[in-house]
Amino acid sequence: MEAPVDILLVDDNPNNLLALEALLSDIGARFVKARSGVDALKCLLEQDFALIILDIQMPDMDGFETAAMIRGRERSRRIPIIFLTAFNRSDTQVHRGYALGAVDFLFKPIVPEILRSKVAVFADLYRKTEEVRRQAEQLRIAERQAHERRLAVAELEARAQVLAEADRRKDEFMAVMAHELRNPLTPIATALETLRRAQPGTLQLERARQAMERQVQHLVRLVDGLLDASRYTAGTIELHHQALDVAAVVQQAAQMSQPLFSARQHRLDVQLPDGRLDLVADPDRVAQMLVNLLNNAARCTDPGGTITIAVARDGDELEFRVRDPGRGIRPEVLPRIFELFVHNDRARDRAEGGFAVGLAMVKRLAELHGGSVAAHSRGEGQGAEFVVRLPVSAGAPAPAAAPREVAAPDLSRHILIVDDNPDIRATLADQLELLGHRVEVAESGHEGLERIRAAHPELALIDISLPGLDGYRVAQILQSEPDMRTRLVAMTGYGQPEDRRRSLEAGFMAHLVKPIDLDDLFRLLAT
Repeated sequence: MEAPVDILLVDDNPNNLLALEALLSDIGARFVKARSGVDALKCLLEQDFALIILDIQMPDMDGFETAAMIRGRERSRRIPIIFLTAFNRSDTQVHRGYALGAVDFLFKPIVPEILRSKVAVFADLYRKTEEVRRQAEQLRIAERQAHERRLAVAELEARAQVLAEADRRKDEFMAVMAHELRNPLTPIATALETLRRAQPGTLQLERARQAMERQVQHLVRLVDGLLDASRYTAGTIELHHQALDVAAVVQQAAQMSQPLFSARQHRLDVQLPDGRLDLVADPDRVAQMLVNLLNNAARCTDPGGTITIAVARDGDELEFRVRDPGRGIRPEVLPRIFELFVHNDRARDRAEGGFAVGLAMVKRLAELHGGSVAAHSRGEGQGAEFVVRLPVSAGAPAPAAAPREVAAPDLSRHILIVDDNPDIRATLADQLELLGHRVEVAESGHEGLERIRAAHPELALIDISLPGLDGYRVAQILQSEPDMRTRLVAMTGYGQPEDRRRSLEAGFMAHLVKPIDLDDLFRLLAT
């Protein structure tokens, strides 16, 4: 069935309205009746109509005046109007009606067949017009949805490419890291065999010890690189601002880069302005940025090159420039050089142990300080320059820590080590016993609880990642016992601020990150 249309009937005589409704009852329409021009205008404010059948002779506002008002509104100006009249058949009146936009002019008495046929035409035209409008709207909706789908597909493809590239870089990074982690293991294993065979006090024994020390330091740097990558991706880098002497930080960075510079026979040219330059920033992180840039320059420069680090003040910013005469940066890589795991020369970077983490860390640290970093290069073989700009007051300096008095070391402390790794338990126990301490060990959280309750050691070094009952839970249980006198120290491979906070909340007095710095442990034992 065809959808009914709405028709507005306007006549001041209610009998005429009933007659019109009866005459048109079979054309599939809904009728709204109005007894004045004012009522008709009110109806037009509330809904739209397919047709208006309008009597001319009405009090107050006649049909012509009503039609003029209808045509004056944008919403109703295109609704067809059929005028009805029983008076004045003059051409003037007919012309006036058509001038007001009438589509027809019928005189009473009305011939029912003529009225029905004319109204049916306009009702059918309205239905077709509405169908076209609906189809056009559906087409617009379909086109918009198709466009949105195309955009979504393009976005998904772009994201897939980004993820694929990130996954490729991650796989490459892990392959390089695995290779680099294996390298130190060979001299360590060889040195261990030397320790087993060599006689005490011989030169071979000392060389083995030194080799192991160097390789362990190298392994720690590799793990630090992994942690930097983790902090970068997790966004958990924290800054500790303080007033610092820029020259001292540059000197510190130069000293930290010296081993690589010496190995490659490079010369470092430090250019500082006259007078003292002060900066409010995190000294360790500023030094880390400079070390990363210096090491990158050293790796990218053939042996015997001269690398320059220059510092200058530019208004409210300090500018650090690191220039090298090395192999430069390829144009297609330059826009992405600060992205994580992006290599300038993949094969060469692998051979030289570059993980493509350092430059990404420089960018992140500079931004955290409210600064920026930029890279410049004319291309391969043309060298490169990296420019870090930091605001002179990058943050509020932290209050200086009050000096603490350190008590004289007691060489006979009672210490418990709780760790599920037997090598960590054994080697750490040996170190402490060599210093004169009395040491016990436990390999699980439950065993650690029993020994602490039975022997009440002065200090317990407890691994956080114990199977079953972990270190956090061990500390919480002990803190709830009224006669607990043992001081608890956490040992863990997790060193993020959140990890330290959680340790303190669990009841640990200190948090040592593996591999444990023995100097930190010895200072802790001395307090």
